Amino acid sequence: MNSPGDVLAKVGNIHASDVLLLIILIISAGFITYFILLKINAKKPPEERKSNIALFLISLNVSFFLVVTFFVYKVLIAGLKYLMSGE
Repeated sequence: MNSPGDVLAKVGNIHASDVLLLIILIISAGFITYFILLKINAKKPPEERKSNIALFLISLNVSFFLVVTFFVYKVLIAGLKYLMSGE
């Protein structure tokens, strides 16, 4: 039976190549969210509009949350597969 350290090392090796994917997903999700927020913000009256930097920071936080949630889900599924295999 593998120790938890071995399993964590295995999961780390699986996801080591995902760093580039993580960066691309954060940037692309950030741009998509930013453009959606810009369209929503343009429909508001001028006194209720947010600044562009605030919209950018909101979109960056949203995209980071979505991508981290996705990767946590992948690690959770890998852990559940390990537990179900009974190794």
